[in-house]
Amino acid sequence: MSAVVAVPSMAAPWRATGPFGGDAELVRSVPGVKNLVVAGTHNGLIFSSSNGGAYWNPVNFPAQFAGTLHALEVDPQTPSLWYAGVESDTSWLSGVWKTLDSGRTWQLIPDTKGLAVWSLAIFPGNAAVVAAGTGSGVFRSGDHGATWQRMSPVSNTELKPVVSLAFHPSSQKILYAGTTHLPWRTADGGSTWQSIHEGMLDDSDVFSITVDPARPARVFASACSGVYASQNEAAKWSRLGTPPGAFRTYFVAMDPKRTDTVFAGTTEGLLRSSDSGKNWRKVSPNAVRSMAFDPWVAGRLFFASSTAGLMVSTDDGLTLRESNFGFTNRNFTTLTGAGEQLYSSSVYEPVSGGVYRTGNLGLRWTHAGEPRPDQLLTMAAAPDNPARLFAAGYRGLLKSTDGGQAWASAPSPPGNRIMGLAALRGGTVLSATEQGLFRNSGDGTWTQTGSLQANTLSVSGGLPFALTSNGAFISKDMGSSWTQCGNPQEGATWYGLAFDTGAFPGSNVGSTAIAATSAGAFRSTDGCISWSAVREGLRAETTSLALFHPVRHGEAYVSQGGRVFRSLDGGQRWTPLDDEAAAISGPSSLFVLPSAPDRLFALFPRRGVFSTTIVTKETTLP
Repeated sequence: MSAVVAVPSMAAPWRATGPFGGDAELVRSVPGVKNLVVAGTHNGLIFSSSNGGAYWNPVNFPAQFAGTLHALEVDPQTPSLWYAGVESDTSWLSGVWKTLDSGRTWQLIPDTKGLAVWSLAIFPGNAAVVAAGTGSGVFRSGDHGATWQRMSPVSNTELKPVVSLAFHPSSQKILYAGTTHLPWRTADGGSTWQSIHEGMLDDSDVFSITVDPARPARVFASACSGVYASQNEAAKWSRLGTPPGAFRTYFVAMDPKRTDTVFAGTTEGLLRSSDSGKNWRKVSPNAVRSMAFDPWVAGRLFFASSTAGLMVSTDDGLTLRESNFGFTNRNFTTLTGAGEQLYSSSVYEPVSGGVYRTGNLGLRWTHAGEPRPDQLLTMAAAPDNPARLFAAGYRGLLKSTDGGQAWASAPSPPGNRIMGLAALRGGTVLSATEQGLFRNSGDGTWTQTGSLQANTLSVSGGLPFALTSNGAFISKDMGSSWTQCGNPQEGATWYGLAFDTGAFPGSNVGSTAIAATSAGAFRSTDGCISWSAVREGLRAETTSLALFHPVRHGEAYVSQGGRVFRSLDGGQRWTPLDDEAAAISGPSSLFVLPSAPDRLFALFPRRGVFSTTIVTKETTLP
């Protein structure tokens, strides 16, 4: 007798689909390699592009999400040598990080371990000389960052923290240092330091300093009080006039080939001047934090913006356009969908937050809009009407009937905050608040159906379920009543629950279930009453997600250790879906659209939505 079984075909790599963009902090071109650009974010993400910013690839960085990336510099003579300056509450992550292979591997330089590094500068005349501005002063290396020595006196409490640095273009002994309360200068390699604040408003945070490579006596500085220029090596400053409101200036930069062309990133957007700052033109309303000049392609400039992500100009900075394909750094909260529509939402983004949707499997995401002033903390799409969305924010329940473009307030269930939402067929909505579980059949009236305080509320295999600190509960009557599941293991915390839509021949619909818990994955064949541990392919450790395929019975997915695993036999045996998934650790959601059964989507809270093909084929076994 033979049997037909499903076997996996070769898994495709995970592919970033977006929504691209978000908060970018730093960008640097690589002088030694045409079209190579490196970018970083405030929260420690690093990306590189080998085609002039057309596409960005994530670079593995040990301090990502665990430290603040303040500085990023590239050795002008050795393209594969990069430096990163990090501040972190974890002391072993703070310091100067160095890579010799373009970001594939990193080392925290021992001499800098524990230092909060705010700025870095490489001496133009000798790339072996590097300076680091830290929370406790200035340090210097003469051997490409291998070893470091203090350059500023410990006793000078005013010369710290050092948030900006700039070398004189032809003398490594002359170094400018900006602090959170005025700038300093040394002319003898750090033996003595002079405060250089004449003409600058008192207590100005000096965010950047740049020296004219052709006329070194000319120096520019950006500060919380505006843009400053000096014609005598910063002995005296003159405050430059900028448009109204453009006072706080994050950086000032000169075109190295035409030094009368100056850029300034301000609170009013990016300014450009062609006459050394006498007159300014606003070229972008976005908050630009950093820029880089392309040494290979004339007129091409790269920009990092906290509101628009990564941007590029091909006309000397007269116009800018977003160039974010592959780059994502947002605060994603949810992933949901129905029909052919997939939705995600992000929060705490003043310009581009809110709802994103795609109708073509992530090939292109559209910013649908944001119900300001609220933030969308959770969202659910109606399974029988893809354009109908329900969302919960700090201010209550919201509803959209046009795919998230327009939102209206809806009657909210009792409770100060909605922790979970689930949309069912026929307009029924379930909600979880600190006062319990509630049901709305579509008439705007909420009925309490349980006193459970759920931290997760969702639907799997057509069955609503709620996860609480006391266990898991399911509803077989559209949320009108709730039944507690059995406990897989004493003391285990529930993280996920999934039911097979069709289970197996001879069993009841929904009888096969997978539980994701702090003690590992468990399997039930009696509708979550009793459980057995799953150990074939998985470990007895935290399993954060569980998902059954919505149309292919017996096909299931879990996330463990940051990787995604697949089962084709109802959760008995598991194999890694893709080895590369480990590099994108920590999905917060897994999702399959019934209309696109061969594609699995995964949401990563800062990286966005990734997808991979999950094609299976049938074979006959004897």
